Amino acid sequence: MLKSENICYRIFGLWPLALVFLITLQLLVGTAEAFTILSPFSYTSLSFKNLLNSVLLASNANLAGGGRNLKSDVLEDASLITPKLIRKYGYPSETHTVVTKDGYILEMHRIPKRGAQPVLLMHGILDTSATWVLMGPKSGLGYMLSDLGYDVWMGNARGNRYSKNHTSLNSDYQEFWDFTFHEMGKYDLPANIDYILSKTGYDQLHYVGHSQGTAVFWVLCSEQPSYTQKILSMHALAPIAFISDMKSPLFRTLVVFLDFLTAATRMLRITEFMPNTKLFVDHSQVVCHDNAMTQDVCSNILFLVAGYNSEQLNKTMLPVMLSHTPSGASIKQLEHFGQLMKSGHFRKFDRGYLRNQLEYNRITPPDYDLSKVKVPVALYYSMNDMLVSTTGVDRLARELPNVIDKYLVPMEKFNHLDFLWAIDVKSLVYNRLVRNIRRVENYKQKQTQQINASIQQLGAQLQQQQQQQQQQEEELRKQQLVQQQQVEPKQQQRSVNLRSQSNLNYHSISAANVNSNTIGSASQRVNVRLHPHSVLHAVRVALPKIMPTPATTPMPTQTTSLPLLLMTTTSTTRSKFITNLTPNFQTNPPISIDSNSNVNQDSTVIIPNVHPVYKPEDDGGAEAPKGSDGDESSRGDTSTTPQWSGDSSTELNAEVTTVMALLERPHVPASA
Repeated sequence: MLKSENICYRIFGLWPLALVFLITLQLLVGTAEAFTILSPFSYTSLSFKNLLNSVLLASNANLAGGGRNLKSDVLEDASLITPKLIRKYGYPSETHTVVTKDGYILEMHRIPKRGAQPVLLMHGILDTSATWVLMGPKSGLGYMLSDLGYDVWMGNARGNRYSKNHTSLNSDYQEFWDFTFHEMGKYDLPANIDYILSKTGYDQLHYVGHSQGTAVFWVLCSEQPSYTQKILSMHALAPIAFISDMKSPLFRTLVVFLDFLTAATRMLRITEFMPNTKLFVDHSQVVCHDNAMTQDVCSNILFLVAGYNSEQLNKTMLPVMLSHTPSGASIKQLEHFGQLMKSGHFRKFDRGYLRNQLEYNRITPPDYDLSKVKVPVALYYSMNDMLVSTTGVDRLARELPNVIDKYLVPMEKFNHLDFLWAIDVKSLVYNRLVRNIRRVENYKQKQTQQINASIQQLGAQLQQQQQQQQQQEEELRKQQLVQQQQVEPKQQQRSVNLRSQSNLNYHSISAANVNSNTIGSASQRVNVRLHPHSVLHAVRVALPKIMPTPATTPMPTQTTSLPLLLMTTTSTTRSKFITNLTPNFQTNPPISIDSNSNVNQDSTVIIPNVHPVYKPEDDGGAEAPKGSDGDESSRGDTSTTPQWSGDSSTELNAEVTTVMALLERPHVPASA
């Protein structure tokens, strides 16, 4: 075992050597700021920088002095942020900030075109919005779309140099970096899309994504399918989903040690990967310019990551490229991509068995549902892409429901970064992309015209149906009016007939009434009907039996008044008439006085206040006679035949006495 003194010596004795090595390394890459911190004399750092540049770049004495003689545009572009870079080339520029639901403050850059169709461009991992414009107006997709009349919006993912702010967290906190591309698709893209549509007034936008920018779109559609209604078309440059057969040796080596690297970064609390710092920008400007001896080193680093293609690499722009990229990412993002490479699935972040069970209710993370990406999708890929394989794109195309174009770039060496920075990217990729955008717009326009035509046709049909319905209702009202006009005369005629019949009945009854004389006084007219219970009714029944026959005494032709007839008879006849009252009253039905009269038998005469109607009363509690069976149904019709009690002579004699008293009164002729 080593003694404690040896251990302390090995630990603390190496610090001076390590410090010297770090200082030398910083000086070799030309970092003025780092040396300024170590040296109290700032001009000393500049002297060392120029000296080392003269040694490293001795092949070209004009470059001595740290690249001061480089093209001014390249150096300026390398140091400018995206909005200033856009304005430098004569395009308008705007900066917008968006706050996500989980509190991240994102920055978007815009090349405005008022009233134009909006297009959202989303970069890949370690990149920024500058990637769409840093190659200048001739090759930048942002400039190209703006020239074609589109309102260009360029997003920035959380964690890069433009989106390192939060409503409650600082970027130095570990919690700030606890995200993957899943949160970008779930929170960042919805916030960006809603903000753009609210600002422009459009219902839909075109989406163009590169690398990770395509993965976050698949996540958006899988997690929030309603946003597919807000996307007019999606154009995926180097689309990432299934990357198990990635060819990049650098990333395949990292995947082998993924578990170890994950544990090491968590133990050391390393949360951010390759941030964009002033140190790195200065290194790239010195080491990667055109006549630098180390320029090939810079280009080979890019080729190692994306694929070798020196023909399409504009080496002059390397300082600009490496000044804007890399721009920072979360360690957890790289860990998530490593999980995709190991599993061969496009699925959510694997948190371990226990946390997966708590988070996803299963021990393995679920796959993203690509069948929910129900928007027109165009895929652009290449053979020499070290990060995206053709087999992975083929599998992605099979699982997406609406692929309108699957375009393999017709260049064998076209790599992952050539979709952004290639010299001929405009002719190889962007022209095809613009044609697809136009095709989708034309299709939508035709579809909109067809829908409008269908709506107009449907409106015309509805209007025609309403007119027909109104005509039918009008005809129905006319028919009802005609029917009403036809019915009213009939009703009027019926009313007239009823009134006439009523008058006729009234006159017929009046003709049968005994109204030619007065009874009791001159003002009391006899204009009533005989009731079958009255004495006069019995008189009317017995009268034919005591009157002379037509052979000896002819009957008068007109109706004879009953009181006059009784008064003109002799006392013997009246006595005989009185004798025959009782049996005739009980047995004979009511008859008319005049046999020639047309009055019904029911049109009997009643003399009120003189001949009261007989009403049977209980005599000692005796009940009225019933039928043979004892029920009320066998009583007969009490309305026509009176039912007398056992002793009825008293009532009958009272009525006869009343009649006789009336007969003794003097006769007064009836007035006309």
